[in-house]
Amino acid sequence: MGQNSLKRIACLFLSTTLALSFAGCSSNQANDTKSVQKDEPVTLNFYWWGSPARKEITQKVLDKYHQENPNINFKTKDFPNAAAVATQLAIDTADQTPPDIVQVDYSFAFNYIQRGLFEPLNSYMDNKTLDLSDVDPQYLAPGQWQGKQYVISMGTNVLSVAYDPAFLANYGVTLENGYTFDDFYTVLKTLRDTVDIPGFYPLGNAPDIAYYLRSKGETLYNKEGTGLGYTDSSLTEYFKIIKKWTDEKLLNPDIDLSSTSVGANNPLAEGKTAFYPTSSNQVVALGKLAGRQINLLNLPAIPGGKDGNFLKPSQFLAVSAFSEHKEEAVKFINYITNNPEANDILQGERGVPIAKKIKTRLESQASPQSKEQYSLIDYVAKHSTPIDPPAPKGSTMITNALQLAKNNLVAGYITPEQAASTFRTEAEKILQQEGDSNE
Repeated sequence: MGQNSLKRIACLFLSTTLALSFAGCSSNQANDTKSVQKDEPVTLNFYWWGSPARKEITQKVLDKYHQENPNINFKTKDFPNAAAVATQLAIDTADQTPPDIVQVDYSFAFNYIQRGLFEPLNSYMDNKTLDLSDVDPQYLAPGQWQGKQYVISMGTNVLSVAYDPAFLANYGVTLENGYTFDDFYTVLKTLRDTVDIPGFYPLGNAPDIAYYLRSKGETLYNKEGTGLGYTDSSLTEYFKIIKKWTDEKLLNPDIDLSSTSVGANNPLAEGKTAFYPTSSNQVVALGKLAGRQINLLNLPAIPGGKDGNFLKPSQFLAVSAFSEHKEEAVKFINYITNNPEANDILQGERGVPIAKKIKTRLESQASPQSKEQYSLIDYVAKHSTPIDPPAPKGSTMITNALQLAKNNLVAGYITPEQAASTFRTEAEKILQQEGDSNE
């Protein structure tokens, strides 16, 4: 089953789950926690998603925590992606049997926060069970709602453009942060005209649509998540870039506008492209796949525009409101946030750690390849704007509509203006249907 199918199933289960009364969620039952005596055995259920490599290092941290706290045991379940976690969490929440600790994505975390299904963490922060004194407030803000902290970021990512510096040097090409779309266009044309590799495209995927709109001072969705937040002229500009660059064989026409992940056959790793937009924490995996140094740039700027990039939590950790062992669960989140030895094992695989001392420690140990994400995040932190609110319900279908508009545009069936118009019609229809279903 593909990721998009899992996302659709997740949405179905979330719709069903959230339609239930959840009487226990707002009652004392959901907030009850057992008082645990010292050395009393406790089992914490923990869900996360990730690669086999993530599973290996996460298990090592769990084993280490158990060694230091012999009464704490873990029952774990790992999933291939965030959509699979969303699906299972919706099922378990409907049964009021969710895990004590769950790794959640920004895209669906607030569905649970707003319905009281995750434990607020402020009281634990106040008594230092969860010590966030070494964390810059900007890394906490995305996990807050109505003045309370509900989830803690496991690391920070930013949107980026990955590239092979040796490849560019071979063709006499350079780019530095602060470059514009016009600068990028010139470099892509140079590579198109000089690189003689079958199946080569200078750019392997398109710059993120939300980034482009943010650079125009707009957003894909409005703040309430009830409608779109941009003007058609801005989306038309974006589609004109896509059309022009694909027609001129600068951009691979088979781009997936929804994906920044790195698969086994990544074109940058295979030498079939010079630049590949992706999330910053993917650079280590890219370097490993490529067998050579891969570097990162910020996305190109719009002249006279705004900073379009943002600091994004790679994943959050949350404590279920149904957990009988909330304090023990919070203690583990504190451990994974602040413990140096645990983070020596994790090595920032989930993104750059949010605690300053941990970030500094890992950066000092990092290989040149791993240091790329640290350097870029330092840059983006000074050239960014706050993250947009989470995408509304129905966003997966809207992303599919955007991809369809792109496909028809690249195929020459519609113009950029028509692509923007047809996408707006379909997106507003989806948002209206989702809004009606919540009434």
